Amino acid sequence: MIILIGLVIFLAFLIIGAPIWLSLSISGGTILFGFLGLPIETVVSQYLIATDSWILLAIPYFLLAGNLMTDLGMAKRMLKFITNLVGHLPGGMPSAAVLSCVIFGALSGSSAATVVAVGAMVVPQMLKLGYSKEQSMGIVATSGTLGQMIPPSVYMIVYASMTQQDVGTMFMAGIIPGLFIAAVLIITAVILTYKVKPMSQVRPSKKEIIKSFIYGLPSLLMPIIILGGIYLGIFTPTEAAAIAVVYVLLISYIFNRKDFIKKNIIKSFIASIKTTTVIYLLLCGAVLFSTALMYIQVPAQITQFVSELSIPGWLILLAILGLYIIFGMFLDALPILYITIPIVYPTIVALGYDPVHFGVITVACMMISQVTPPVGISLFVLSGHFKVKVTTVIRGSVPYLIALSLATIVLIYVPWFSTVLTK
Repeated sequence: MIILIGLVIFLAFLIIGAPIWLSLSISGGTILFGFLGLPIETVVSQYLIATDSWILLAIPYFLLAGNLMTDLGMAKRMLKFITNLVGHLPGGMPSAAVLSCVIFGALSGSSAATVVAVGAMVVPQMLKLGYSKEQSMGIVATSGTLGQMIPPSVYMIVYASMTQQDVGTMFMAGIIPGLFIAAVLIITAVILTYKVKPMSQVRPSKKEIIKSFIYGLPSLLMPIIILGGIYLGIFTPTEAAAIAVVYVLLISYIFNRKDFIKKNIIKSFIASIKTTTVIYLLLCGAVLFSTALMYIQVPAQITQFVSELSIPGWLILLAILGLYIIFGMFLDALPILYITIPIVYPTIVALGYDPVHFGVITVACMMISQVTPPVGISLFVLSGHFKVKVTTVIRGSVPYLIALSLATIVLIYVPWFSTVLTK
């Protein structure tokens, strides 16, 4: 009965338009304070407990590094090199979009920032070459989600903090799955290109390619420095995030002083503060709600119930992942993680699944949720940026969404992709 009342309160506040973090907070607080009789101080203290984490400090720094890379102009140099390198090949521009999202995802960790930064440069070029609006925006919307698999990933940080996994290990686990998904998207784009038969971009000279490589090299080195430092144990992920900010500021000042102005720096800080605030508020509300569920032993009861079933573990795993996909049609990815992980994680561990592998396929499901209508965030970010109907973006995303789903199924049944770099 307590669970039912808590869910009714949560859904009621969502229906009237309350923010998700507030709905979670009121629902969890009602259970803890109203039904279980915990002191109000204990309820309020959950907000501090939720955010008092060294791991979570990496989130605002990585977000700031990505925003600075975009606003100070260094991202454009990197994207220019990629389009020069592969843009003239069959399916070259969609492939350039995917590769750009891979690299920019390794700089930012934010899918929204990746979609805007890559889309602003690639989509206009694709339209000039004869690609439709649907295909141009569909490939960017889907590829933009790679920033959540390719490290540094905000979702990987959140998952690690909630399950007590090592962030560095989760980062390494996401590299091969991210590259595999990127390869699947590129193959899909090339196949679709043969049906459309657009014009090819004029092949740049070797001199132009080399010049763009030199211009983009400082940006291209950032993922190597950050991930290499983490993997070699030189610094922690949180320290790496802070170093990323300093590195971007340094290379921007040296190589692109024209855009290194106060206005652009302030713009990056404001955007990072807004995104971090949303993430932390969601985390606070979710921790309060999940704490209430743990007090009434919901995760333990679910784990016991599932363990006693005669259903194969792989079928239960598929059911959980299917639930993620359904949630993704109505909620953003971060709330899904915050709400479900405390409940399903003990069950997954009890079934004997590798927590790192489960984390990777969970993030893959969150990637799907970002391009799943009606509330896929990547769809709306791209639609708003280019001022086109969201249905246009959805239609273009469908074939790539299918490809992303098929790639996720492969990741589920081939754990090697997730664990080969972590052993």
